Amino acid sequence: MKIALVVHDLHEHAGHSLYTRILADELSQRHQVTVFANQCERPENAGWDFHPVRAWRANALSAVQTFPLGIRSLSRALAKFDIVHAQGYCGGRPNVVTAHICVAAYLKSLRSPRSRNRASLTLMAAAEGRFYRRYQGRVIAISEKIARELRDYYQVTAPIDIIPHGVDATRIAGAKHLEFRAAVRAELSLGEMQVAALYVGDLTKAHALLKTLSKAAPEIQLLVVSRSSGYRWTADNVRFLPPTTELSRFYAAADAFVFPTTYDAFGMVVLEAMANGLPVFSSDQAGAATLIKSGQNGFVAGLDEWVEVTANGLKDLKRLRMLGKAARQSALLHDWTTVIKRVEAVYAETVSPN
Repeated sequence: MKIALVVHDLHEHAGHSLYTRILADELSQRHQVTVFANQCERPENAGWDFHPVRAWRANALSAVQTFPLGIRSLSRALAKFDIVHAQGYCGGRPNVVTAHICVAAYLKSLRSPRSRNRASLTLMAAAEGRFYRRYQGRVIAISEKIARELRDYYQVTAPIDIIPHGVDATRIAGAKHLEFRAAVRAELSLGEMQVAALYVGDLTKAHALLKTLSKAAPEIQLLVVSRSSGYRWTADNVRFLPPTTELSRFYAAADAFVFPTTYDAFGMVVLEAMANGLPVFSSDQAGAATLIKSGQNGFVAGLDEWVEVTANGLKDLKRLRMLGKAARQSALLHDWTTVIKRVEAVYAETVSPN
């Protein structure tokens, strides 16, 4: 098949961009793949091609609004492909779309957004809603949460294939786990029996509950890896660490992963943490929370109960290690190879519906 993967930007850092990069790398081993993006980090040995898409990048909103104009100008080139697979609302006429977020639902989840952010998100939600209400092709949702939100907010009535993200086993510490654990805990002056809880991600969606947790459980060392410059606070049991491409070192050093997000369509870090042998204490607002069986491989709680559940659960180090082993086994069932096969099946049904 000739496959066009359409995404605003392509890199391997996180979210829908990483998803697209993995699709491109794997699918290009069996198909002719071209990535259509405004910005693209393409390795020299990549088996796929890149086609630039014009967009005005004054800010996030301008890029999202003008990217569809660039895609429209490439309609003839895209018409030559069997599959045009867009990552969310990218404009044009794709026949497969993966929904990575429902902007309308995300906007509603924000408790006190700045007026400028609210205006931008309102415009994005309106454009996304118009697109999905008119769209007639196949929809892939990365979680049951997103599938539900597409139906509730955008009245999507077509069948939705729910294909959660996968995990890359090569990003797991493996044999170096004990080495990483000893090194990082020594750097942070953590005793072997001191419980350390790790958070990775945007503080905008988690800082309030993390701060409350640090007060409720002063004996727990909280490690926060985030690009967020705001929403930080000072406490003896909290360490803010810079973003890194070597997250395996911090997964190895921690005893549990905490994820009190107010909204996440999926949350790749949840699956990565589980694959690294950490029980996850997630809010029920993460799409990946459906992978967690409370009391068996982690815990899921509503936002109002999350601090209490998490503070109590972090006290028992022996149980945390037992839950972590179960979490790893659960996560490894969701490898990227399985995801790719399911996406290819959607392609095959799109090309030959009968």
